[in-house]
Amino acid sequence: MNLNQLRKEKDQIQKRIQSLQEKLTDLESKETEMENSEILKTVRSLKLKPSQLDELLVRLKRNPFTEIHNIPTWEPEEDEDQ
Repeated sequence: MNLNQLRKEKDQIQKRIQSLQEKLTDLESKETEMENSEILKTVRSLKLKPSQLDELLVRLKRNPFTEIHNIPTWEPEEDEDQ
């Protein structure tokens, strides 16, 4: 392998790495967006007023293992690709 071949291969690899980094950044952004969407769906499914939601979050923060009544059970959405 001569110097020109080495530089050419190096450039190709750098371009591939850059492309993969961009793809990774995009996927991370989509992942965060989907997580946020799931959080919103879960909160909305509780059907609580904002003040009730605040109270619930405070209670859960104090004691996350306490039994909470009168709130519908949350069931995660199934993955579409299954």
